[in-house]
Amino acid sequence: MVIKSISHITVYVSDQDQALRWYQNNLGFEVCMDNDVMLPGKRWLTVCPAGNQALQFVLVLASNEEEQSRVGNNLMTVLASNDCIGDMATLARQEVEIVGPPEEMPWGISGIIRDLYGNPYNLVGPR
Repeated sequence: MVIKSISHITVYVSDQDQALRWYQNNLGFEVCMDNDVMLPGKRWLTVCPAGNQALQFVLVLASNEEEQSRVGNNLMTVLASNDCIGDMATLARQEVEIVGPPEEMPWGISGIIRDLYGNPYNLVGPR
C-alpha cells in the first residue's frame, strides 16, 4: 500500500450555510461539491483553497450528539501560504480570530488562527 496524499479533511459544523460563508469569505475557499447525491438525504458540501480541488474540506452537518461534540474540536491543520505575514494581516482585517501572530520559526513564518467554531489552523509560509 502506498498512500500518496490527503484528499479530504472532515470538519463538523453546526450550520453548513454559515460555515460555507465563513470559509469562502474569510479564507477565500471555493465550493467543490454541494449536492445530496453522494449521500442521499444528506448534503455533501466540500470547499477547497481556490484552484486546489485536490484538498477538500468536507463541511459535515453534525446530526447527533456524538457529532455535535466534534464541532470545534478538530486537531491543528496546517495550511500553506506564499505570504504568511500578509495573509495573516488580511485575515485579521476580516475578523478571523488570530491565536498566534506570524512569527519566524525554523521551518518558515508561522501563525495560528481559528475558524468560526474554534478549530485551529496553522498558516505557514516561507521566510
